[in-house]
Amino acid sequence: MHLYMSAISRLNRIVLFMSGAILIGMMLLVTLDVASSYLLGRPIENVIEVVAFYFMVSIVFLPLGSAEFHDEHIKTDVLVQRLGRGARLVLALLTGSLTLITLVALVWVSIDKAIWATRQGEMMMGTTLIEIWPSRWILPIGFGLYLLGVIVVIAREVMGEPVTKDVNPGA
Repeated sequence: MHLYMSAISRLNRIVLFMSGAILIGMMLLVTLDVASSYLLGRPIENVIEVVAFYFMVSIVFLPLGSAEFHDEHIKTDVLVQRLGRGARLVLALLTGSLTLITLVALVWVSIDKAIWATRQGEMMMGTTLIEIWPSRWILPIGFGLYLLGVIVVIAREVMGEPVTKDVNPGA
């Protein structure tokens, strides 16, 4: 199990690094666009579309799995803290199962939409025509990573391991 956790931890670090790089890239692109508009009187073509369909979607959806894996999602557990170990485990398994079902549905639907967009060669008209079908694959990847994170959290709960921010097997 620790081998899998270590591999997932490394995958999460890579995805977080990519998300950070995408965020920096977005900031630089928008800054260059504003500078180009101001200094040259001409903005860079399709910046709004690229930012909206590629950068922002990547920044939001790709790190979801890492946030789950490291127990960094916002939660209110005032009542849960007062429960015994058995009740907390049952509640964790129930909420984890509901989350798994929801994420499987989201992965399924987003893959279906991504396949459709890819087959259609989905495009959008910005200042010029831009292909947006590749961006449709970001959601199933992000939801898939989130699904993986939920599976790890459920496994930790069942095995009695702590599910906290500082858990980093293999590091």
